[in-house]
Amino acid sequence: MAATVAVSIVVVLVVGLALTRRSLDEDALRALTRQVNLIAAQHVASPLPRRNSEIGRFLATEEERLAILTPVQAELLLPGPAAARLRETGRADGTVDVRGEPFRYAARLAGGDAIVLLRSARNQSADWTPFLLGLALAALLGLLLAAGVAFLLARAVARPVTRVAAASRLLAEGDNPDPLPVEGSTELRQLASSFNELSQELHRAQDAERAFLLSVSHELKTPLTAIRGHAEGLSDGIVSPERAGEVIERETRRLERLIRDLLDLARLRRRSFDVVLGPVDLGSVADEAVARHAHDARLYGVCLESRVEPGAGAIADAGRTLQALSNLTENAIRCTPRGGTVVIEAAAGRLSVVDDGPGLAADDLARAFERFYLWDRYGADRPVGTGLGLAIVAELADAMGGRVTVESTPGAGSTFSLVLDPATLPAHSSGPHALRTAYAALKSGEHVPPSV
Repeated sequence: MAATVAVSIVVVLVVGLALTRRSLDEDALRALTRQVNLIAAQHVASPLPRRNSEIGRFLATEEERLAILTPVQAELLLPGPAAARLRETGRADGTVDVRGEPFRYAARLAGGDAIVLLRSARNQSADWTPFLLGLALAALLGLLLAAGVAFLLARAVARPVTRVAAASRLLAEGDNPDPLPVEGSTELRQLASSFNELSQELHRAQDAERAFLLSVSHELKTPLTAIRGHAEGLSDGIVSPERAGEVIERETRRLERLIRDLLDLARLRRRSFDVVLGPVDLGSVADEAVARHAHDARLYGVCLESRVEPGAGAIADAGRTLQALSNLTENAIRCTPRGGTVVIEAAAGRLSVVDDGPGLAADDLARAFERFYLWDRYGADRPVGTGLGLAIVAELADAMGGRVTVESTPGAGSTFSLVLDPATLPAHSSGPHALRTAYAALKSGEHVPPSV
């Protein structure tokens, strides 16, 4: 900034000197013209005699030369264009060299003579020296003032940026820097505010990830302890093989779910769920989810069933749709009290999981699909799992071009829905839903398509 100001002031000084020199030269020429006009007027009123008509008469002072010449002699003294102009208009002015010395001149025709007044151009430098000193002094003062202002402005800009750089290094090293003061210009305030928001968001993400790891560590320890205990009991003959196998299978499924959540968490961080869209029979997906979670439903004492409407199709990824529906079903079974019911409903472009569990408060609905939100909210009171299931469902729905919704009444249950683009299914669908439809048709005596 100081260098830029210095260069600017030097340029201004050079231009100012050139303009000042030009203005002084023009003023000197105008003053010379006024003088020769006065002398010419006086010569007309009272002619000065010329002693030698061939040479003319010359008067000189320290600074000026006055020549009273014939027009022919004046033409010999003046440059060609000036002499022609004097002959045509009776006046001329400009610069001429006399014996190698530059002179400014003004010439007039008066009383048949040519009055030529000359002033040495070299003496002109003495006229503009004070201006040069004044301009140089003003430029020096301006340079000092501009350098001081530039220094203060540079510090005002650099100090907040340096603070942000230092805080960024602390953040990169894993520390939690104090919030930066929001001050200075608009851009600097925006920079400080953006960094503070980034730091807070990163701190919240680190806390959430730490809480998740603690939760997963606890949940990993519990099934491993159960598996080890029943394996030792089986070896010692204390536990029957059927009982040990049942517990080991159940806890192994629990471990698989935790590992699946960890893998899905990695995908969430990359935002890169792979999907292959196509027509999907949502009724078949609902029936498969019922078959997959029937064992868990029996263990929790919950009735699990499906209700499928005709034409329940959608444009989606079958595997991802089942994954999302499985997460919703697991949550519903886990939160539904013993003796309750969980219903999976399939309709055109929609899969819904309805439970009669404790429900959610109205303030929780807008944030139900945020990672770890329900885990933080109800982790101490309800078996809410790892806190990732609903967030994964939301990501899967977004990847398939759909969305998720939730409706809940505290104490009366919740309805989580996966909304997708509806699709028309083929006339003869295969799979569990088609088999169930065919079985119902056989019982009623209706015709069953050969493809089934």
